[in-house]
Amino acid sequence: MSMIVNNALGHFVMCSAVWCQLISVLRKYKSLLPLVSLIAVPSVAQSESQPAWITDLSQVVITGVEGDSFIYRELMRDLTLEAAAITGLALPMRLPPVILADQDTVARYACQGKCKALGAFHPTYGIAIVRDLDPLKNDLARSILLHELVHFLQHENKLFAGANDCIRWFKREAHAYAAQNKFLRKVQSTTRVANSLTPSCRMGRG
Repeated sequence: MSMIVNNALGHFVMCSAVWCQLISVLRKYKSLLPLVSLIAVPSVAQSESQPAWITDLSQVVITGVEGDSFIYRELMRDLTLEAAAITGLALPMRLPPVILADQDTVARYACQGKCKALGAFHPTYGIAIVRDLDPLKNDLARSILLHELVHFLQHENKLFAGANDCIRWFKREAHAYAAQNKFLRKVQSTTRVANSLTPSCRMGRG
């Protein structure tokens, strides 16, 4: 009888020791779980939701640049992020192609060559800005590029899509100019831009 009791007691002691070790291990790894979550979860979320162009500048297409275009690609990325932050519009999964061109080409993008423009966004062809502008060094030139990027974000987010052509254009221009002036204030530029709308569209005839 005493042998049976001793064996039972021995098994109980062994099981207790194993259980204590198991609890200790679980507690040890439990303290690591938050750290694992912090490391693993954001990287998964980032890869699923973050546009690739934010980290892969080879996806940013810009032509008409003399010399290395890398710095222009960086500028495009940074201004797109800035435009999204200012407007609250969602980031797109792709960026539009950008061309630095002569004024006639920019006018064709903007209004089929029937106006003068320093920059333009075309839903099919992307963004064109006048080559003589220097968005790398000039705040106003940089704000013009940001203005066109706002138009791209508007298009991708279907902002004011339910309005007729003229009203949509009017609202998108007002929205883009407001974003441009907000950017100019942010970089402490004293320059401001004004909304230039055609009389026909103001009166709802366009």
